[in-house]
Amino acid sequence: MKKNYYALTFISEDRPGIVAKVSKVLYENNFNVEDSSSTLLRGFFSMILIVSCTNDYKVNEIKKKFAPLVKELGMAISVRKIDKLKTLPSGETFIISVYGADKPGIVFKVADFLANNEINIIDLQTKVAGSTEKPVYIMVLEVIIPEDLKKQNWVEELKEIAKNINTDISIRHIETYEL
Repeated sequence: MKKNYYALTFISEDRPGIVAKVSKVLYENNFNVEDSSSTLLRGFFSMILIVSCTNDYKVNEIKKKFAPLVKELGMAISVRKIDKLKTLPSGETFIISVYGADKPGIVFKVADFLANNEINIIDLQTKVAGSTEKPVYIMVLEVIIPEDLKKQNWVEELKEIAKNINTDISIRHIETYEL
């Protein structure tokens, strides 16, 4: 049977039970969760799901299935049909951690460098930690370095950018093992 894929996003003020309620609607309508990511952002719970099912639903039909939750939780929902699943780009995986005083431009400077070097960000998390008097901005990225990256000194260049924006940076290669 042909699978149909959809990208769903949910944002709601945080409270216990959001995942249970969303997954119940999916389960009752024969959706399978293929991939997901969720996190708490300043008191708001956000969830992104790639789901599949054999039914070929219209976007509005799926939104209607979640209408009671939207009303109950004041939830924002987005639905998009996916025509073709994409695969991860090939290359080596690295974790980049950036720490510094909270100020505008940290995400932009690092992301702009990565984009200009065709380095793909596959996961990005940020948060502000520390006290309100001395907030520390923390950004952790998982990136894939393309196999054909012509610049071999990208690490040094990225460290220079971090120095220029007065942040500390750590870059670690993630080895994968095949059995």
